[in-house]
Amino acid sequence: MSMPSFPCTKRTTTISDDAVAAFSSDVASLHATPIAVLEETPTPLLFMREYVALSKPVLIRNAFPIISLDDIVEKNESVKLNVDVTPDGHGDTIRDVDGERMFVMPFLKEMTLEEFRDGLRKQQIKMKGSITKSSMDIKRDQNGLLSFSSADEYTIEQDNCDEILYYSRQNDCLRSELRPLTKLFPPTIPFAEDAFNVKPDAVNLWIGNEASVSSMHKDHYENIMCVTSGEKVFTVCPPSDALFLKEANFPSGTFRRQDNGVWNVDREMLEGEGENQTLMTRWVESDVERLISQVSEADRLSYLEEYPALKYAHPIKIHVKAGDMLYLPSLWYHRVTQSCETVAVNYWYDMRFDSPNWCAFNLFQHVNDETK
Repeated sequence: MSMPSFPCTKRTTTISDDAVAAFSSDVASLHATPIAVLEETPTPLLFMREYVALSKPVLIRNAFPIISLDDIVEKNESVKLNVDVTPDGHGDTIRDVDGERMFVMPFLKEMTLEEFRDGLRKQQIKMKGSITKSSMDIKRDQNGLLSFSSADEYTIEQDNCDEILYYSRQNDCLRSELRPLTKLFPPTIPFAEDAFNVKPDAVNLWIGNEASVSSMHKDHYENIMCVTSGEKVFTVCPPSDALFLKEANFPSGTFRRQDNGVWNVDREMLEGEGENQTLMTRWVESDVERLISQVSEADRLSYLEEYPALKYAHPIKIHVKAGDMLYLPSLWYHRVTQSCETVAVNYWYDMRFDSPNWCAFNLFQHVNDETK
């Protein structure tokens, strides 16, 4: 019996506004409520049944040791680390470069722990008047980030905040370049390891303040984020919001700061692929924070004209304080900053790619791509 044939013609995916609104309402009934808060660590069974299986974040109070930046630096002053450096505190984000939307990564600067701590504390959180540009006013894109042009020079006045520092490596840094510090932190989260039935794939240390922001993104890991001092502020969206967040592939670049203080963006090229093959990175361009932060109604409506699907998204704000532990399920979108000098460590456990959640998320992404 012969199989039916299908024409190989490209089809444009369309979804009615009523269908999108109904789907958004269903997602809201699942996720658009304050997340659960526990006063003690759960058993592996409870954790798996109530949160992991349902892809629900949970905040666990007073579950992790209190460790300050000074505690870390003490007796480890000379330990070297690679610090993310940007002119405005926004690394790994989409911004205008020579009139093109580009994914720009931070400049890496090697320094000792003591140098990093001292530099972090010298930062002026509000950079009023600290950024200057030759010949014309500062340009910013629709997300309020600095726009860069190779024809212009951006400098940071040396008597003010000349660079924003943020230690945010995501390469198992605590067990690699910061190995001497491992004695300060637990090697794993026992109830999580038992529930996931795997050891941590990576353990990462995070140190920054309110000047630094990690833009909206998702990770292919089950994430246990533990704040040891200060406070991290998360804005999260469920994986189904992939339908509403503008996520696409962008050419990649990296900040470079010259000795004279001038900032540039260097395009990242694929090795061995020729001069015109730019490295592409998939990232979220729209900033849902613009809809829930303290902005004018006119600014909010103007932003929705630029990104109309954002009105269907389900952002949730989560404050993770010293001693708290946040479980953020894999594929949940999140934007992260700090309210003050903050130290945190997170444990990444590999996600299950044989899960129905992964299939559904892939569908959301493909539909989003087709309906652009």
